[in-house]
Amino acid sequence: MEKRKLTEEVEKSAREIARSRREKGFWHYTALLGVGGWLFVLPVVAGAYLGRFLDRKVPGEISWTITCIMLGLALGLYNVWDYYNRRTGK
Repeated sequence: MEKRKLTEEVEKSAREIARSRREKGFWHYTALLGVGGWLFVLPVVAGAYLGRFLDRKVPGEISWTITCIMLGLALGLYNVWDYYNRRTGK
């Protein structure tokens, strides 16, 4: 009798886990957007700091700050694109 009850509980728990994996709620998408935001923002901010450093160390006609921010934008867009492709399995 006890064995059957344990089996039923395990089956119920397995069904709940499977259902929660299929039904993605608000917090799942909030976390997904948060990670995507960090993947985009960090390369842009790092590019800005690297550009400011290079502008101080290597003076010239080229603006290293703008150049590195543009590279950070490109890298951030690639990071987000790659992350979402891996998460969706495409």
